[in-house]
Amino acid sequence: MKNSKLLLIAIAVIPWLTIPLLGRRSFRTFFPASLFMYIFSKVVSVIGKRKKWWGLYEGIPPLNSMDFFMLGPYFITSLWMLKWSYGKFSRFLIYNALLHIVYIFLGLKYMKRYRILNVKLSKIQYLGYHFSRTLLLYAFEFIKRKLKTSMLYI
Repeated sequence: MKNSKLLLIAIAVIPWLTIPLLGRRSFRTFFPASLFMYIFSKVVSVIGKRKKWWGLYEGIPPLNSMDFFMLGPYFITSLWMLKWSYGKFSRFLIYNALLHIVYIFLGLKYMKRYRILNVKLSKIQYLGYHFSRTLLLYAFEFIKRKLKTSMLYI
């Protein structure tokens, strides 16, 4: 149990160590979209638990195990994906598809083994969920930029 809590803390903290490499400007630019995806993922996490799409393990109260994953890798990966590929939609889709395929077909067994997440959806359904998150992330950033540029011309 003690080791699983250390793992949860590491999962949440280690991705944040890459923020200096991201750059201040990129962080400020893409932070709202990543924050939106965190909130969206948290809401879907609660709904998914109620509908038994997945099982969440106890983390370190008041956070469950998935909160650590959403605050760490999900949040930071959203920032990096937008930095690497925003404005190049096909590249964005390819990068995210590869990332999610590796996560779902290789990483989920470790998520279950280390008591972070137990997905009860099929792998294809779970991939569909992550792909919809990808599209929503890009759409949020696209709309945010369109609104920002339209406000400049008013």
